[in-house]
Amino acid sequence: MRSWSRAQRRTHSSFLFVLIALTSLALAACGSGAASSSTSSPKEAVAVATTGATFPLTVTDSTNTNVVFSKAPMRIISYSPAATEVLFAVGAGSQVVAVDKFSNYPKDTGALPKVEYSKPAPEPAVALNPDLVIMASQQEGQVPQFRALGLTVLLLKEPANLAGVLDQVRLVGRITGHASDGDQLAASMQQRIDAVAAKVAKLPAGPAPKAFYELTADGYTVGPDSFIGSLLQTARLANVAEKTTGAFPQVSSEVVIAANPDIIFLADGMAGGTESLATVKVRPGWANLNAVKNGRVYVVDSDVFSRPGPRIVDALEQLVKLSYPGLQ
Repeated sequence: MRSWSRAQRRTHSSFLFVLIALTSLALAACGSGAASSSTSSPKEAVAVATTGATFPLTVTDSTNTNVVFSKAPMRIISYSPAATEVLFAVGAGSQVVAVDKFSNYPKDTGALPKVEYSKPAPEPAVALNPDLVIMASQQEGQVPQFRALGLTVLLLKEPANLAGVLDQVRLVGRITGHASDGDQLAASMQQRIDAVAAKVAKLPAGPAPKAFYELTADGYTVGPDSFIGSLLQTARLANVAEKTTGAFPQVSSEVVIAANPDIIFLADGMAGGTESLATVKVRPGWANLNAVKNGRVYVVDSDVFSRPGPRIVDALEQLVKLSYPGLQ
């Protein structure tokens, strides 16, 4: 719902726990008056939807709240590193007045004021006089508090698949007045996804390599109903956690050993992480895994792989390159 130092890795783990909890389980506009919102009956899983390609524009967010934009918001606060990347990628970077402290890409974010990522208080946001606040799953519990103070909040939960990532790219383009840029970016991403799909379609028939994607060393991984799980599926990899429930389930070491993955991806090895082929090899029972014996344990950039934004296609292409090094 990260792109990290050691402190960021701890926040990443917190982010995962919030997502796990979430899966088990009419306000005035502020500032320029670009948007207003009203809430209908909540639903367990609400797809983001829009009506119309020009203003006024109505958006239904992940809380099933209708947000009406009379014009493009010009003072946006992003509490999501993924949303920040999308905002800049669709050309709305100049409309962003603050980002969460883990938003570190693109480099232009470095000059912006930073707000808290986990359980943010609304007062710093109010002081910035935003006309739109974008939040992700991590901040869902703070949404009512922000809205109660008159802030227009759009909650965009992390998508369940690659198609959902593209939908959110288009959505952010539309609500910021950059519909054409958002559509073009999504189309470009789709072309690259299609190219990957065509490439892996050339692979010989037979069982797909079994892959384990590690988020944390205590067994948190990615389920089939997550955008990272969708990456594995698109890359023609058999997810060890395919039969789990929830986007980010926890599996035991015994489950991984029994599955005997051919490839292991470590999202907890870079940016202050500690895991590597060497640390995996000394885990009880892991030395005999095919992935370990064949040296097919890869540390991946959690910034690129864990943010459902424009760089998620980079992650997909890297997955295929690592999984099938001889594939042209």
